Amino acid sequence: MAKHSYNTNATRRRKRIKDKKITIYTKEWDNKNDVRLYIPVHPGKVWAYVRQLSGEEVLFAKQRDNVEDIQFVVNYRPDYADWYGIIYNGIYYHITRVDTYEGYKGELTVYASGDVRSYGKNNNPHVKYVEYRER
Repeated sequence: MAKHSYNTNATRRRKRIKDKKITIYTKEWDNKNDVRLYIPVHPGKVWAYVRQLSGEEVLFAKQRDNVEDIQFVVNYRPDYADWYGIIYNGIYYHITRVDTYEGYKGELTVYASGDVRSYGKNNNPHVKYVEYRER
C-alpha cells in the first residue's frame, strides 16, 4: 500500500501575494504651529496584501468594541509600534491593531478602519501630511 504524503504542518500559513502599494504614517504633534503631522515611515510606498474583512470578522471586532473593516499584510518592520495610519487608494485608514503572529519576524497583519472624510491635505487646518524624513 502506497503511503500518502500529507502536510502535517498545521501552522503553515497560506502564501499571500503582496501586490498593492500603501503608505504607512506615524503621527507627531507640532507644538509651534499647533498642527498634527502625519509622516511616512518609509521613503517610498510599501508592498502589501490587502483584503476587506468578512462580515463575521467585522461583527467579531465590534463585540470587542473595535471597528475594523480592512486587513493589510506587510513584511516585518521593527518600528510597527509607532504606526498610526495607512493610505491606500486615496482612503485614509486608522490602524486599530497589529498582529505579529506569535512574535515571528516574517509578516505583520495590520487591521484598520477606513474614514474617507479624514484624508486630504486641505480638509482640516490642524492636520498636515508631510514628506518622509530621516529620524
